[in-house]
Formats: sequence, structure tokens, C-alpha cells
Amino acid sequence: MIITITFNELKEIISNKTNDKVNLDLHYVNYNTIKVSYKPVAFLPAVNVNVQIREVGNSKIVLSYNANNAIDMIIKGPAAFLDSNIPKEIIELDTTDQIVTLYPTKVEQLQKPLEMIELQQLYFDDDKVCVEVKMP
Repeated sequence: MIITITFNELKEIISNKTNDKVNLDLHYVNYNTIKVSYKPVAFLPAVNVNVQIREVGNSKIVLSYNANNAIDMIIKGPAAFLDSNIPKEIIELDTTDQIVTLYPTKVEQLQKPLEMIELQQLYFDDDKVCVEVKMP
């Protein structure tokens, strides 16, 4: 079974959950990479970072990103927001190694569904994120 969410839906969720403090644009690069654009302030140009899927499983999803030192400093702004608003048992952001680790089984709303399905694959397709799951 394949579950999808469009980039626009994902962008809207992120914006709503952060009270419009984090507005992103997402663009397809290839099946495991998207370009994320973030404009921290109106008068600065957008920051672009490629985010790549490294590992997928029920217990964790590992993403990596590539950024130079200047962009990495800008990323630390949203990272500080994540640190103060999302528990570390759900998401870890390692700005030194440029790794983001998500722990889906630690999200209360996902615990029951993840007991019934197994995450097989996570990939991107044109304008959406696709999650392939298997029912054991």
C-alpha cells in the first residue's frame, strides 16, 4: 500500500504547526532527494538545502542534508525552534553531521497505526512524498 501527501499539504501542516514561523518550499530532485527552500527574513534570499532519505523503518527515519557553513548557521534558527517545541525522543537534529533522525513510534498519534503496518520505503515523486507500507 502506498500513502501519499503532497508537498503543498506538507508545507501547510508545517506552517500551521509553527504558527507561520516556518514557511518552506519543497521541490522534487529525485526519488530520495528534495530541495527545501526557506526564507528566514523578507530582505534575505531564500536558503536552499537538499534533503536526502538515508534510512526508513518504523523505529526511525534518517535524513541528511548538505549545507555550507553560512547556510548551516541559518538552519540553526529553525533547529532551535524544534529543540524547544518538539521532544528529543521524537526528532533529533545533528547540525554537526547534518543528520535529522525522526522516531515515528514515539509520536503518540502514530503508535497504534505503526503496530498494524511496517514502513517499507519512503520516496519522493514529482510533487509528493510517498510512503510504502506493508501490513504484516
